Amino acid sequence: MHPSPDAAIAPPLAYVSPGGLVFRRLLIPDDIPMIHGWFQQPHAAFWCLQGASVAEVRELYLAQLESGFRDVHIGALDGEPVVLAESYDPRFDQLADHYAVQPGDLGMHICVAPARRVVHGFSRRVFRAVMDLMFDGLGARRVVVEPDRHNARIHTLNKTFGFVYRGDVQLREKVASLALCTRDDYRAALLHLQEIPA
Repeated sequence: MHPSPDAAIAPPLAYVSPGGLVFRRLLIPDDIPMIHGWFQQPHAAFWCLQGASVAEVRELYLAQLESGFRDVHIGALDGEPVVLAESYDPRFDQLADHYAVQPGDLGMHICVAPARRVVHGFSRRVFRAVMDLMFDGLGARRVVVEPDRHNARIHTLNKTFGFVYRGDVQLREKVASLALCTRDDYRAALLHLQEIPA
């Protein structure tokens, strides 16, 4: 028997990362056309929302926000939205059937907005800000991800920031690579990144 979703981690209304990204909750319907456009881009193919209508994306996120154990955040840099970050309590997700969930675990999904211009290191900056949101803004003790096993780009980012891979699991919609990152894993990864010449 699963615990009540009322016990899920409650996110703040806003969070400012050390890197300067400002996170707020997704606004419905205001943000839906924007993120719908993001999902139509080639780099967002693994979200499986290409071809979805604006109305379908709105209904998807209404259901997430009404679930009681999922939340959705928009991160902006210099006032421009640049990332969508989803957080969820894995106790109430199908993932709980595939690993031993611990208190303080928090699931994460991330979709970076299409770049208007090439900025070296931008994806890393945004990913780091989302990790700061998960640990410092939302109080996670461990972050859990389950990207499609074929999503090489996100695997590279995950490993760069300290995620330890546990193998593949069969979810309803995909074969996913399960990976976890503790605060210590994340701090060690940041120290390693500081040692790499720019």
